[in-house]
Amino acid sequence: MTKITKTFTLITALFLFSSSFYQINAQSTSGISAIPPRLEITALPGKTISKEIKVRNESNVERILSTSVKDFIVTDDKGTPIQLDSNVSQNNRWAASSWIHISETKIKLKAGETKSLILTVIVPDNALSGGHYAMVLHSPKNETILTQTGSAVETNVGTLVYITVPGDIKQNAQIKDFSAPKFLEFGPVKFISNITNLSDIHIAPDGVIAITNWFGGNTANMALDKINIFPNTSRTFNNILDKKWLFGRYKAQILAGYGTAGGSLVATVFFWVIPWRLIILILIFIALIIALIILNKNKPHRQSHETVEDLEKELEDLKNKYKDNK
Repeated sequence: MTKITKTFTLITALFLFSSSFYQINAQSTSGISAIPPRLEITALPGKTISKEIKVRNESNVERILSTSVKDFIVTDDKGTPIQLDSNVSQNNRWAASSWIHISETKIKLKAGETKSLILTVIVPDNALSGGHYAMVLHSPKNETILTQTGSAVETNVGTLVYITVPGDIKQNAQIKDFSAPKFLEFGPVKFISNITNLSDIHIAPDGVIAITNWFGGNTANMALDKINIFPNTSRTFNNILDKKWLFGRYKAQILAGYGTAGGSLVATVFFWVIPWRLIILILIFIALIIALIILNKNKPHRQSHETVEDLEKELEDLKNKYKDNK
């Protein structure tokens, strides 16, 4: 980790614990929508590109908006964009707010009105290859909310802008964690995967978790959620094998690709599913059936033996009676 990255991380941590913070949404509680919620642009150093974005007032009252461009970072594993102030942005290798200009910064929208804006990106001649990120914020006037802790949360709506500068881009990612319960009695089986992006650009891993049984047969293929992972951050993926009746040893393997250079991600875990209580009940039931069969087989033999003895006795009585008659 470079000194700049360490400094940026420290400043970011201090910023996140300050008394106020900002979050961006595609649609705010005040009924303002940004179109599109995300904009991806590819531009070479020194180039200028313009795109149209829109903002819509979906409420039934007139809104006055202030539009600005801010840098953001993602620090959690949910991909939540957090706005940075200008001091922090100066140390952010992926910052792009200074590249973006908006045609209007003050907007008045009638109820149900949609307005188009021109977003212009001017890429510096010395721009580093890789990803650069900013957000276009539309802030309704007097829409600040106080949280229970007393922090000020400004409800913003806006467009996330992803700018890719082609060139020698480092693309690297790792599976930080891939886990599942080692032993279960029944399904379903929950899998947790954590992927870290070590690239100079955001990635969106595309792949599956393949499940095979102890004979090598395919049990299931579960697709990973298609979500972006920003540089130097991690995202957690949750998958569930929604089957109750499973038996034996299973192999689960992540098979995913990412980036434009053919990067691959592979990880394997094994787990057992044995319904042991059910097996014990079945064995007890089988043992009872066997015991009943044995008892039933022995019972006719005793009856047959007793019948022969009775016949012999009757025969002996008849002989004695015959002798007496003589």
